[in-house]
Amino acid sequence: MTGPEPLITVVNEGGDRTIARFRTIACHFEDTVTFFPMLGRYEVWQFINLTGDTHPMHIHLSPFQVLARHPITVAVPEGGITDSTTAASVRHGRSPDDELEHVLDANELGLKDTVRVNPKEIAELAVRFETYSGRYMYHCHILEHEDRDMMRPIVVMPKELASFMSS
Repeated sequence: MTGPEPLITVVNEGGDRTIARFRTIACHFEDTVTFFPMLGRYEVWQFINLTGDTHPMHIHLSPFQVLARHPITVAVPEGGITDSTTAASVRHGRSPDDELEHVLDANELGLKDTVRVNPKEIAELAVRFETYSGRYMYHCHILEHEDRDMMRPIVVMPKELASFMSS
């Protein structure tokens, strides 16, 4: 393997405790579906922005509630972001050059289908797919980003399959 291991590590603000690790297992829309939310069950999603651009992230067919915005400091090793892998270290807490407020705007307090994910930020939201099981997708609403595969399919599983899915 060339470059760093395809892993995003999120640590607490002091950097002494790992909160989560995310392995890059799919980067393109055509890659195998790896995300299977359960119909009718609330989930908390986090969109992590590793870039310097703002990304309006849209989830098809299911409104959601934006819960919070968390400032982060991002370190991407050389060769950490390629067409087929992503590696980065993410620390909760504001970086010294971050001038954004990272607060919810008044217009974000209701149900949404798109959330603005600012640079150096984790946007946290609660989503529940209520109407249909089957194939959905989420993507960046900037057309050029969609065209460059900044989108992923998900498969919403019916409740009847819950006993077959691991928790």
